Amino acid sequence: MLGRKVNHKVFGCGTITELTSAYLTVNFGDSEKKFVYPDVFEKYLTSTDPELMEQVDKDIQFKRSAHSNSVLSAIHSSATSTQPQMRSQKHVKKVERSNIAFKCNYCDGGKGQNHIGFQDVCSDSVLRFNIEKARHVWCSSEDSPCRWYLDGEITRKELESMMSGGHGLDSVCYESHMLRDWMASAGVVQTGTDKGKPMRLLKVQKNSLAVLTTREPNAASDESRFVFAVFLVDESYEGDNRDAGYVTTNSEWKIELAPTEAHKILFWNYYANPNAPKKIVFGSGLHRYLSDTQAAQILRDIVTVKNNPKEKEFAQRFFEHFCKINGIDLDGVSLPNGALVQDR
Repeated sequence: MLGRKVNHKVFGCGTITELTSAYLTVNFGDSEKKFVYPDVFEKYLTSTDPELMEQVDKDIQFKRSAHSNSVLSAIHSSATSTQPQMRSQKHVKKVERSNIAFKCNYCDGGKGQNHIGFQDVCSDSVLRFNIEKARHVWCSSEDSPCRWYLDGEITRKELESMMSGGHGLDSVCYESHMLRDWMASAGVVQTGTDKGKPMRLLKVQKNSLAVLTTREPNAASDESRFVFAVFLVDESYEGDNRDAGYVTTNSEWKIELAPTEAHKILFWNYYANPNAPKKIVFGSGLHRYLSDTQAAQILRDIVTVKNNPKEKEFAQRFFEHFCKINGIDLDGVSLPNGALVQDR
């Protein structure tokens, strides 16, 4: 594929100079551009080279069908299994449903008086903090568009265009579209021998509560980690060896907290590490599982911090709906007993 000619809708004719499992680099004469492969060929890149396009079509079809094929394979295996196999499956323990809290890098993209961010590219100051000081894995990666911008490889305008199709992308990172698309990903393993491998979500199902947490840049400790949004999951994907697990929603059951509200819902008021209750640190893991009681406590307290009457009324309905579908007595929800509470 290297050396093959392609044509881009915006940048014109170019030559492929590098290809990895996820990215394609094209030289357009006066500049080089990186694109997501093979996605960019669906809208922005074309070629008159039949061999190249045949390979691209195969890669696109493979990417589209990878997940569905694995599901169909599992269904087929179940349908054609023998009777002894079916009997043995009765002893397989079902995974208990849990709620989930995500550790999110701070993103002020789209921030305003009533919006915490997480809807666009970070400001230059936050972008620089995430890359140079915090050194977050994706932010500082050589494959990160924000890193390209900071290194002068692309302009701010090009970076922002990546939120809506530029370079074949529709976002620059997980956080930049969390509250635009109401979707959260398990991400990849950040340390150790499995670094870079997709992470799975084993306990999340429909009607699990997804809790999105972050902390301000330069925060002294994780004690200040706060909840900035919650939503009721109506679609989840466990993940596999190619793609990380994710959760999303298209339902009405979602709440974004304004900055002043979010800072009042401290995550560690509700959660404590099971094996080290007094240790207030998220660590390298990107998510934590929560009980229904912990989830209900968070929803109940969101009601108390909402000032807008309509938003407060909806938050109350959300709390009541969650309790109803999970068989929780509204008046029986206990007070929070997280690490910050235990430490008082």
